[in-house]
Amino acid sequence: MDRIKELVEKVYPQVVAWRRDFHMYPELSGEEEETAKKIVKILKEFPLEITEGVGGHGVVAVLKGDMEGKTLALRADMDALPIQEQNVHDFASRYEGKMHACGHDGHTAMLLGTAAILSELKEEICGNIKFIFQPAEEKAPIGGAKPMIEAGVLENPHVDGILGLHIWPGLPKGAIGLKEGALMASSDPFTIEIHGKSGHAAAPHQAIDALVVGCQVVNMLQTIVSRNVDPLASAVVTVGTIKSGTKYNVISDYTKIEGTVRTLNKEVQRTVEGKLRDVVDGICISTGTKGVIKYQRGYPALINDPYMVNILKEVGELVTDKENLIKVEKPAMGGEDFANYLQKIPGAFFWLGGGEDSPYPIHHPQFDFDEQIMRVGMDMMAHAALHYLRKGQNHE
Repeated sequence: MDRIKELVEKVYPQVVAWRRDFHMYPELSGEEEETAKKIVKILKEFPLEITEGVGGHGVVAVLKGDMEGKTLALRADMDALPIQEQNVHDFASRYEGKMHACGHDGHTAMLLGTAAILSELKEEICGNIKFIFQPAEEKAPIGGAKPMIEAGVLENPHVDGILGLHIWPGLPKGAIGLKEGALMASSDPFTIEIHGKSGHAAAPHQAIDALVVGCQVVNMLQTIVSRNVDPLASAVVTVGTIKSGTKYNVISDYTKIEGTVRTLNKEVQRTVEGKLRDVVDGICISTGTKGVIKYQRGYPALINDPYMVNILKEVGELVTDKENLIKVEKPAMGGEDFANYLQKIPGAFFWLGGGEDSPYPIHHPQFDFDEQIMRVGMDMMAHAALHYLRKGQNHE
């Protein structure tokens, strides 16, 4: 057993305890004050330079190695979701309507464990390791990565590369899912407001029905992907809400439509946004209504750097069985604001398998994961950090 695996076993019981504490006391995006305090208290046990309040409740800790070299960042998200937990284990959420339903409690605990492990290997580190504990990952379309970047999280010292992970129920338990290029989609919210003219239901010719126009818009939006996007490319246009009308016998003068666009590259993103505007403008002109569109660029597509993925692949071949190192064939159309870091520096995000037969997906009130997989997550992150910095001596 190598030194890192020994240290993983040493810290694992404490990591489980940390994870369960975070799970019992979840805090929503932008509210992670107590979570941040707990993280700082734990980090003070190690030889780290700690900065609090970065881009909100963000916490950053730097471990300086005994040798000069590059700087690698390791990131974990720490916010919970506004979901009422339905699990009955003894560490279920103590807070009404709040739950760690996306594994961020595990991500944070694993990064703390990785910090503990690497702190004991300081003499082997060629450069610096920056541990980023990020708030507000779930707060799309702004998120928590952008405010941290704007606050200088990638500087002092300058970060040369970054790695992150996400517990993923769709992969075998403890497996490592890797993919070069697009791994997750951009996430753009949109709102469409349609203004018509109210009137009596018995005299539709005297009104302009914004509800009917809204229904036409929703139907036409479904043709954007099927008729404008290359069939071999990927895009999703989903309408989540349509709100209109006040009474059964009153023609509505206002309709509000809300939805999301998911794409994997900027060209398709531009195409879909442009066609969405064309659909609304065209229908509104033809019906005498006024359309107002608010389209936001949210999280960008998460594009993994090939070199950084190869770092993870080389490490994965050492820390896990061959069958547990999985090449991800298809990206997910969900968004992840780790992508914002990758707009600035090379990096890679990998999936840590939570089990193919996991009964509940992320964001479900009964989501949970086998805590044993946290051993694999820490093993990967610690090995990858040392491997990257050693190779960084010769790679530019």
